Amino acid sequence: MKITIYQIIPELDQDRLMFMPLSYFQKTGYPSSPAEIYESVFCGETEVATPEEIYRIFNRKDEADACYLEKIGFTGHSMSVSDILEIQHSPGESRFYFCDTFGFSQIAFQKENAMLPVQNHDNIPFEQVNRSKPGYLAYMDNGGISIHPCIQVQLQRCKYSQCQLGYRLRHQEKEESPWRQRDFLERPTVLLFEDTQGPAPEDLWYHSPKPSVWISRHPAHSPLNLKLVEEWCQSQNVTYEYL
Repeated sequence: MKITIYQIIPELDQDRLMFMPLSYFQKTGYPSSPAEIYESVFCGETEVATPEEIYRIFNRKDEADACYLEKIGFTGHSMSVSDILEIQHSPGESRFYFCDTFGFSQIAFQKENAMLPVQNHDNIPFEQVNRSKPGYLAYMDNGGISIHPCIQVQLQRCKYSQCQLGYRLRHQEKEESPWRQRDFLERPTVLLFEDTQGPAPEDLWYHSPKPSVWISRHPAHSPLNLKLVEEWCQSQNVTYEYL
């Protein structure tokens, strides 16, 4: 059974549809899932035939599941609400299923408008920055600021999909651990700093006008949060650089 899994591209999710049920799509004004903000994260053969069985395979639970899915070419997050599953019953005959809060709903989906993966993605970098030294990696994404320990970092400009260019940030946290990656439509601001004082302290992003009260210094998605990390590095004499 040939299947394709489509997931929302975070950078194109202007209406915050990712992980929302089909009823939310409809309330927001979408009669069905807008294919133009989705991309294919897996296309291949499976031995199972129902959406529920496919979900159990691609809803990874632990590191072993993640390694298996990476091995078979799955590049998305753990299968979840708002994902689209295409099941090809015969050549030219496909059905599309929306992964809802409970179960799957069959929907119409214009897959020709979705972004397809580029098979030689890693073979066509236009620009690449490499760093190989222990430290911490800090960058901004849809969830706010992210900080990770790392021993190797790569920032590539390459094909993000069939339709456009983008950037891929890859890092390895320790020897023999799998590479982690994050794709961006625009060049991300990435700060790399030495591992001499440990990670930046959590209270860096808050101030406390009185005991037991913590207030964010900046909104979660503000680039000023990354600036706070830079200022902390300067105050602690920690060597840092922007990639």
